[in-house]
Amino acid sequence: MSSEETNKEERYYPNKWARIIFTSAEEIAGKQGLAALLNLAGMSEYIDNYPPDDMKKEFPFEKVGRLQQAFWDMYGNRGARVFATRAGEQSFKDGLQSFGSVAKAAQAAMAIGSVEKRISVGLAFFAKFFNTVSDQVVSVDEDEKSWYWNLIKCPMCTGRKEDSPVCYLAVGVLRAATTWASNGHQFRITPIKCQAMGDEIGVIEIEKEPIR
Repeated sequence: MSSEETNKEERYYPNKWARIIFTSAEEIAGKQGLAALLNLAGMSEYIDNYPPDDMKKEFPFEKVGRLQQAFWDMYGNRGARVFATRAGEQSFKDGLQSFGSVAKAAQAAMAIGSVEKRISVGLAFFAKFFNTVSDQVVSVDEDEKSWYWNLIKCPMCTGRKEDSPVCYLAVGVLRAATTWASNGHQFRITPIKCQAMGDEIGVIEIEKEPIR
């Protein structure tokens, strides 16, 4: 299936996940900054009116893509990457608080083994969680050097065409998740394929050797 066909499908995030993206962006940009982003995205109906705090799958991928595009329109390519990465990191941290039982289950699954083993288990756990409660579809591969987070159905790319990867919200989530799973280590995380660029799937590489 082509990325264009994938982007035309109606797929949804749970309202709570969208709400976390909104509140995380507000923590970084401020209330007025987020309002400006929502206006730019043509989503002014969400100003001071965030999605409900529930797990109903009602927030369209198309709107996730529009909000991400607003990051690029407002901040430019480099600035948007930084902003989206920070928003992803904050989304993961806020998500830990909102999904306490999931965090505890993940910690239990990762309780034993090396840092590499804990991250392998953690990535598989989070991929299953994403696939279960949202219409996003991800899988995880690995080789001796890296893990690969495969975005098969990607909300960030929906409705977008770019010359370089745009999946930096996911980069931020993965950065925070791997740091959390490894008790403080940081890893080099790089998007190497992207549906917005016309690739069949998006791929984010996470190098196994910590950078610190």
